[in-house]
Order: sequence, then C-alpha cells, then structure tokens
Amino acid sequence: MSLEQEGRPLQATADRGPLDRRRPRVFVATAVLGGALLGSLGAGYSQPEARGFDVGAFALLLVAPLAIVLLLPRRPATAVVASVGATGSYLLAGYAWGPAILEPVVLLTVVVLCGPARRGRMIAWAGVALLLATVVASSAIAPPVFREPGWGGPPGRSGVWGPHNGPDGGGWEPTVGLSPAGFVAGAAWTVVPLLAAGAVRDRATRRTAARAAARETAAERERTAVTAERLRIARELHDVLAHSLSGINVQAGVGLHLLDRDPGQARTALTAIRDTSRDALAEVRTVLGIVRGEAGEEQAIAGTERAGAPEGPGPPSSTDTGGAPLAPSWDLSALERLAAQTRAEGLAVTLDVDASGLPDRVAGAVHRVVQEALTNVRRHAAGATRVTVSVRRSGTSCQVVVSDDGRGAPGTGDGVGAGTGGYGLRGMRERVEALGGIVDAGPDDVGWLVRASFPLPLPAAGHDADTGSGHETDLTPGHAPNGDGPRGEHA
Repeated sequence: MSLEQEGRPLQATADRGPLDRRRPRVFVATAVLGGALLGSLGAGYSQPEARGFDVGAFALLLVAPLAIVLLLPRRPATAVVASVGATGSYLLAGYAWGPAILEPVVLLTVVVLCGPARRGRMIAWAGVALLLATVVASSAIAPPVFREPGWGGPPGRSGVWGPHNGPDGGGWEPTVGLSPAGFVAGAAWTVVPLLAAGAVRDRATRRTAARAAARETAAERERTAVTAERLRIARELHDVLAHSLSGINVQAGVGLHLLDRDPGQARTALTAIRDTSRDALAEVRTVLGIVRGEAGEEQAIAGTERAGAPEGPGPPSSTDTGGAPLAPSWDLSALERLAAQTRAEGLAVTLDVDASGLPDRVAGAVHRVVQEALTNVRRHAAGATRVTVSVRRSGTSCQVVVSDDGRGAPGTGDGVGAGTGGYGLRGMRERVEALGGIVDAGPDDVGWLVRASFPLPLPAAGHDADTGSGHETDLTPGHAPNGDGPRGEHA
C-alpha cells in the first residue's frame, strides 16, 4: 500500500477518538465527580480556615462532569472555559484546595481523547495555560492556608493537626499561599496526563487506521475479483456466441442461396443452423448456471433434455464426468469437432495435434484459442480456402499455431487482423497471459497467423493475471475425455 493510500485511512480516523461515544464519557464524569466530592470533603481537614463544603461547592464541582457528558466532543472550547471558570470560582470562594483542581485536568484529558485530534490537542494545551493562570491568580487573590508538619504549631490543637513530636507538644506549621514547589508539582500533574492521553490517542488512531486500511484492501480485492469475474464471463460468452453465431450466419447465407435451386442442400444448412444454435444455447445456459452457483442443477436439466434429443453428439452427463462440471476435464481430441464444423462451411482444415497430457487449464485455453482463431478466419479472412491448426508440446512449452491463406481485414470487428484486436483477440490474450503465456497475431507470407505459447509446467499460483490467485474457475462447459463434444451440447 502506498503512503498516499495509508494517509487516507489515517486522515479518516483522525477525527474519531476513543471517547467519542457518550457512554464511556458518562463513566468518566461519574468517577471524577465522586472523586472530587470525597477529596474535597477530606481536604477540609488539612485546611481548617477554608470555607465549609455546601451546596454552592457541589454546584461548582458539577460543572466539569456535565461538560464532559453534554458538551464534548462537539464544543470542546466551551467545555474547557466552563470547567476552568467553575474551578476558579471554587477557589476564589474560599473552598478547600485539592481534588477540585483535578476536575478540569480530567476534562482536558477527555478533550484530547475525543473529537478531531488536531483540534482537541490545540484546545487542551490552551486549556492547560488557562488553568495554570487561573490557579496562580486564585492563589494571589484568595491564598489558601495549608497545615504542614513542623514545629511550633498551636499547642492546643496538636491532637488535631498531627503527632505530638514537637518540643512543645508538636503540631503542624501553617503555609499560606501556593509555593513554587507546589506550582511545579501541580503543573506536572496537569501536563503528564495530557501527554499520556496524546500517546493513547495516537495509538488508537493507528489501530483504527490499520483496521480501515485492511477493510479497504479487502474491499479492493473483492472489487478486483468481481472485475476479473466479469471479464472471464465476457470472454466465455464471447467465445461461445461468436463461434456459434458466425457459423449460423454462414449456413443461413448458404440456405437462402440454395433454397430454390437445391432444397436438399438448403435443408442441410438449416439443420446445421438448428444444431449450432442448440449447442450455443446449451453452452450459454451452462455458463450462466455456473455463474449463479447452480451448475449442478443446470447440468442435470441439460442431461435430461439431451437424453430425449436423438440428433447430434453431446457431452457426457454429470455422472460421466464425476458429477462436477465446474472444473471440466479437457481433451484436445475435441479440436476435431471444431475442425469439422469449419469444414462444413467450406474451408479445408488441416489438424496436427501432438500434445497429450496437458494440464486442464492449458488444454482449455488451447481449445479457446483455436476456436477463436477459426471463428475469425470465417469472419474476416476474405478468400480463405484452407486453415492449418498445429498444437505441439515440447519439454517446456506448448505451441499453438493457426494459419490461413486469406486476406485479413485489419481494424475490423473482433478479428485477429484488427491491430490491437477487438473483444475476441483481447479475450484470447487475457486467457493466454493468465497462464503465463504469450500470443501473437499478424500477417505472414501467405495469409494470417495466430501463434500462442504456454509455459510448462504452469507458473506459480501468483501468475494468475485475472484474480491474482492460483486458481481460476473455468466457466467453460466441459467435454468428455473421449471427445464427444467440445462444449456442453444440446440443451
């Protein structure tokens, strides 16, 4: 993943803090209010000159918890000002110093942990400066009186203020105002929690960003898989329909031409149209059945229909193929059926196949390459009279060569003569390159030449160009090892 891609999840999650939800803030507010109440009551024992705890003190201590629940994270600046203002009022009113000052510290920490991170930190550190200034000003205007351990305390109150360890009975020395050491300690108690909260926020942001990036990666992988699946379906439907419809077009022209002069030959052409269209329908239905996850049911239906169809060879039933058409077992003897269909349309086809034992994926791709090449000869090789198909296997590769003696039509339709090619040549290239092979198409000295090469053994799983995985579901309807049909026959 690039730095730019990483930045998007980080930016998206920087505006969401771990305390954005109200429930955890209610828990924090309840805890800080309880601690402040108990601490303020206890602080009165060490500050006997302080004003006694009353309803006014309770109301002022209630401001910060309410701000945490009601104002955050939408109005952090208002919450900080309200909390610090209530604390300043509490100190100026003469109430006991101590835990009351920790309330705005907790609120500042919550500000860092909720809402947009950058805004929260800026407001929190501004709140620290405001709080320290308020404490210093309150100490100067209404200095507190603390009783510290020491000598010379009031003899009459030694039993209240401390152990009897002084020469005159012991006691506590009073300290008036805020000492420099006390200010430094208080500042540390304010700054350290904010630093810790910032570290927690950064860690939470990174974790949330990592989860968001993982979700985005998974979604992108799924989108890529869907796109690859669409391309694969488009290739299969193109191969099925282009081959069949081109044959139907040729036979229909023959039938129309001979309808009056040679009714018998016209009948033969119409029969070929019927058989080819039935074959195409069976293939399309099987491809769609596999796409919809209903291949087994569709194969069973097709098998039932084929059982009642007396004409034309068909593929084996699901029981003949082990009942699993999703991964057909390819056999290159089925290329003879393609050659026969092309011969029936007036082209002389020479078939030279010596490539037994090919992996199913390679055999299937070889079948489709030959099928597409023959289709393009019929459609675009003007004046072609013969086609030569050669499939040879060597120790490290499988070579497929289809050549004709026609005049190609560059830039037309799907033909291999179309420079960069239409859908047919594009699908052929994708199919071959998905297996790590190469394909080339162009004119030669006689006509047009299509050459494809597949490496053997197949590359590692990662070379699957369509899905990025090592397995590509074959959507092509299968045929039997005995070569009874190149694809699913006779719906």
